[in-house]
Amino acid sequence: MNQNIPQYVALTFDDGPSAYTISILDILKRYNISATFFVVGSEVKKFPDIIQRIYREKHIIGNHTWNHPDITTLSRNELWKEINSTNIQIKKIIGHSPDLFRPPYSSINDKNADAIKKFGITYLLWNIDSKDWQEKSPLSIQKNVISGIKKKSLIVMHDGDQYGSGPRDQIVTSLPEIITYLLKNNYRFLTVPEFHQVAYKIEKWS
Repeated sequence: MNQNIPQYVALTFDDGPSAYTISILDILKRYNISATFFVVGSEVKKFPDIIQRIYREKHIIGNHTWNHPDITTLSRNELWKEINSTNIQIKKIIGHSPDLFRPPYSSINDKNADAIKKFGITYLLWNIDSKDWQEKSPLSIQKNVISGIKKKSLIVMHDGDQYGSGPRDQIVTSLPEIITYLLKNNYRFLTVPEFHQVAYKIEKWS
């Protein structure tokens, strides 16, 4: 890699919070890295203490709907209910609502996108898929990230285990190796808001 070119990475985690979120937060704290968590409202209600810790440790919290539906199947009112109920639940815990949203399954269409914009919320996807929801091997997860890495990488991983293919132990195992690789290759870790402010201003995606 050309080290003269700025390199940025945003770690994002979907579907939580869950018990696995605690291990992920411990890893991030060990490396002094901030990340962005797109949380599911029904899980937020179950784990308010974890949401408080995410916020206290300066990570960013985003909205990932209340029940994790494919939003392209929803009416505008149903979509609003999914987003707003989650925002209300988060606000009860940390005092304010998120303004970032990631659609479950990264499934979105023009109708949804227009509605979300009118709700005053910014939606975003990713450009590096760890495929941690389908991989059983930590090494496979590492390879998925490292083989696709870009100068400006927005990585999706999953800390919630209720919408995937079972336990997330392989994610907890792979994360330190991914972080170590990125640090050795001079990547700067950003939250999603920082990523938008800094990375997009320098040059287009590559």
